[in-house]
Amino acid sequence: MVVRLMVLLLIMAGTNLHAQEYFEKQYAGVWQRNLSYSKAVAEAMPEVNYDFRPAEGAMSFQEQWLHVADNISMLTSRITGDRKNFYRKDDATGFNKADVLAILDQANAHVLDLIRNASGSLLNEEIEFGGVSMTKENIFYLLRDHQAHHRAQCLVYLRMKGVSAPGYVGW
Repeated sequence: MVVRLMVLLLIMAGTNLHAQEYFEKQYAGVWQRNLSYSKAVAEAMPEVNYDFRPAEGAMSFQEQWLHVADNISMLTSRITGDRKNFYRKDDATGFNKADVLAILDQANAHVLDLIRNASGSLLNEEIEFGGVSMTKENIFYLLRDHQAHHRAQCLVYLRMKGVSAPGYVGW
């Protein structure tokens, strides 16, 4: 019985170590590919269609990307304790495509910097988010998931406007 318990504990410790090792060695590359794909999708839409929204009440193409930047601001503050704003919301109505791309680049670069500098102790810190207890590492996965969700909506917008979508990059 004691031997089984020891084996189980070793397996569990190894699994946690493997997950942390994955984050430290590979997640920066995963995020880099994520942000490159998002940028390609954002660049594909002609500027004249940045205000396109498929239905009343839906976010425009531009608003989708600004929402991604806002989410990065909010979620990274759960990691760092400091909320970094990437633009002034009052200025958003005057943004052009280049402005939105620059904001998206800045927000995604901020996440990449946090990933590259995250310590194991920071990643393992427990926080409460949305009524759920999780580690700060999980926030990095939420950032990617949220961006993928809105990028997918933007891909649909491209198709609706007859714009060829960039090929999928997901590895």
